Amino acid sequence: MPSFPIAEGRRSQRVVLKRPASLVINLDRNQKKLPCLVLDSSKGGFRLRGTFHQRRGQAVELILDHEPFHSVRCRVVWLGKAGSEQEDEVGLEIF
Repeated sequence: MPSFPIAEGRRSQRVVLKRPASLVINLDRNQKKLPCLVLDSSKGGFRLRGTFHQRRGQAVELILDHEPFHSVRCRVVWLGKAGSEQEDEVGLEIF
């Protein structure tokens, strides 16, 4: 898998994945499972693309399609700006 050198401000190397996954969120005690694409990952988190509306600090679970019985608890740390290259992208930090 391709990887990128560690950019300034990053703590660990990113690995390109481009794998289908699901993002599980809780809305008023109602769980929703939303499809997404994991663009890349690092030791500390993931970058996703999908059509969902999250907020910074929100707790979510990520389930990779190739590991359907394993989820990773994360928090939303950044959201792509509308109209930018990162539109519809979300940054997750593992906790």
